[in-house]
Amino acid sequence: MSRWTSRTLSPLPEPWPDSGNWFAEWMTLDDETWYARMSPTGDPALPPIVMVHGLVVSGAYFRPVAAELDHRYRIAVPDLPGYGRSESKRIWTVPSITTRLAIWLDAHAFSDVVLVANSLGCQIATLLAVERPDLVRGLVLVAPTLDPSIRHAAQLMWRGAIDIPREKQTLWNIWIPDFFRAGLRRSLAMLHQTMRDGPEQLRRLPDVHQPALVVGGGDDPIAPPEWVAAMAGSMPNARSIILPGCAHAMNYSDPRSLARAIDTVIEGNLPA
Repeated sequence: MSRWTSRTLSPLPEPWPDSGNWFAEWMTLDDETWYARMSPTGDPALPPIVMVHGLVVSGAYFRPVAAELDHRYRIAVPDLPGYGRSESKRIWTVPSITTRLAIWLDAHAFSDVVLVANSLGCQIATLLAVERPDLVRGLVLVAPTLDPSIRHAAQLMWRGAIDIPREKQTLWNIWIPDFFRAGLRRSLAMLHQTMRDGPEQLRRLPDVHQPALVVGGGDDPIAPPEWVAAMAGSMPNARSIILPGCAHAMNYSDPRSLARAIDTVIEGNLPA
């Protein structure tokens, strides 16, 4: 049985919004070390936000949107094991890393959270919403994978290459170190898992009953607007919105627009 063996809190070792309001958390689970950025001082009457990152990259690229939401919400931004500052020797599947995230949430006594996920993180979020509905109160799915018109990993990689010049180029300062931390083997394996889980996600979307907002970027080649609308239409309590001019990582490149969308879904669509 998995169990946490240690928990350490420290100042953030990286630039982050209002460093006096945030701290770094290190937790050990079996042979893994989880790193997370935590801000516990938001409004306790509002649901906490947990941000779930995408392929290769860590939670560090949520910093701009976290800055927009800071002080209003309690926010947790973990690096999934094997990514960013979190450590793991295992190569994960989408189901296994989702199970691990549920264990991490249980360890913090989180329930009824709003998951704000980007890209592959959306696949993890929809699976968690189905498997552990007690943990998930609502979802904001940002530039979700996997567009079913993408049939091969090479297509996904090509669309990613098209997206690169559309993002803020300072994102490279996060992407490159995160890629080397994850390593080529893990990155390619998780790319394969992204493709493998795509059809599974289509089958589970009708079972995602939580309020959900699917956010697409008008300039996102990876999650185009037609897929964003179709994904929202496959869930019983979801709607979609397209942010003009936004690319795939809008949590970094257009955080203000995304923060407004998050506020809207929390304030207007989540039951008290």
